[in-house]
Amino acid sequence: MHVGMMAVLPRRVELIRGETLASYMWRLADRNGMAFEELARRIGGSRTVGQADAETQEVQLGPVARQRLAEVSGRAVEQMERALPSWAAGRIGARAPRQVRIEAWAVEQRPVQACALCVAGRSERPVWRVHGEQWAVCTRHGRWTGRADGRFQVGLSGLPEVVGAHVRRVRLEHRTGVYGRALMADAQQVAVYWWQCRQMGARGVWRRRQEVLGVDRSALWAVPLVVYPEAVIVAESMAVRERQRAVGRSFAGGPAGWSTGRWVAWVGERLGMGEEMAEGGHRALEAWLMAHRNRVPVVKRVAREVRPAGRSVPLALLEPHRVIPSAGPLEEVSCLPWRLGSPMTSVASRG
Repeated sequence: MHVGMMAVLPRRVELIRGETLASYMWRLADRNGMAFEELARRIGGSRTVGQADAETQEVQLGPVARQRLAEVSGRAVEQMERALPSWAAGRIGARAPRQVRIEAWAVEQRPVQACALCVAGRSERPVWRVHGEQWAVCTRHGRWTGRADGRFQVGLSGLPEVVGAHVRRVRLEHRTGVYGRALMADAQQVAVYWWQCRQMGARGVWRRRQEVLGVDRSALWAVPLVVYPEAVIVAESMAVRERQRAVGRSFAGGPAGWSTGRWVAWVGERLGMGEEMAEGGHRALEAWLMAHRNRVPVVKRVAREVRPAGRSVPLALLEPHRVIPSAGPLEEVSCLPWRLGSPMTSVASRG
């Protein structure tokens, strides 16, 4: 058991919100001229503890090690817990002789490199952040960060619409709550279908974005970035539809029964791609509508006359999204079956 206070290391490092424990410990050790394993042993690691690869591994800490790390960092435990998402995620008990354990991240949960401009002057080595997805957008500096093909940092100065889309997405998820992640996942899958089938923006805005990035269609890592603005518009449109469905109503309070064509056409108008939607883009949206169909009987819908909740009220989880993972690739959250890079499955056609 831990007895007494640990001496504070001579040089402190700034806490970076969302950072992994492995990344933070590497920075702290480097700053104080220590090897990673020396710091790990100081806070309760075994003699054989090794180095953690901050890109692919995370450090699990027991309660004794957490207390010691806070003390040598010169920080309160509460500060560390707020900044470092993995702080209390370890499954190591207070009596365990090994208070430090290094474990590999699941491939789909590996951290994302923080924006280099955000951490400039705060770290001489890359900073890795726990993130729910395989890429992130820094709206402060206009940068996309991801893991594919070694492309960790991509400037977005030529694609300001991507940064604006991310601001809108954050606003949408704040309004809709956890369900917003499922809507964004479904919307991205719809956009992926369009991209892979060369529909909607494939001949216009998406081709232009690929040219700005200097990539062609073989660069699958870039697809979520290329289609992002349109995917956010689709997610916003889906949220409008789901608020109606939550109270058993048709889109925009229309007649009882399905109003598939009306909603799909509206989405096409919002995208500025009405003709492309009519030419075939509607199929992917209709597949989503079938999975999210209104299950309230028409008689009950007409009798209920309940108004949808305001846009700022979080949405309750609706079928088929009863469990929404907080981390991992967006495609794994979606109810739509196709996957980027694989042949597109058949989808519903207009009836």
